[in-house]
Amino acid sequence: MSTDKSKAIFGFGARLSEERLKLGFTQKALAALLEKTSMTQIKYESEETKPDLLYLAGLHKLGADIFYIVTGLRSANAIAKDEIEILNGYRALDVRGKAGVLGMIDGLGGIPAAPKNQSIIHGKVGQQIVGDINGSNTINMPGKKSKK
Repeated sequence: MSTDKSKAIFGFGARLSEERLKLGFTQKALAALLEKTSMTQIKYESEETKPDLLYLAGLHKLGADIFYIVTGLRSANAIAKDEIEILNGYRALDVRGKAGVLGMIDGLGGIPAAPKNQSIIHGKVGQQIVGDINGSNTINMPGKKSKK
């Protein structure tokens, strides 16, 4: 491995092994899934041979970061296996289901910070009061009128 081209991909075997483990596969299981032999997988990871494009495309479908395997740099588009499952589930939902998921994600995102000079008071049933903390505040809450 002395040419400039081979130096660019040197270490791909270790990165391939790292991505395989990240996906939760043994060498034998991944090889079978991608229609290769265990020995072929071992040779890829030991860098005796290089994987073909069909193999790399199959790895990509499983959620591996192919850009990282080849270059050693993490892809900005890398997506974890659980994220792929979530994305596929989301895509299968109708509009109402997607709105529900987005609402849930928004709700789990935490309480936003109050803008400068303002205070946010949260109620028990989703009420939110926003007001200027430097001025006088009056809060009128509607309720049942008492019978006289």
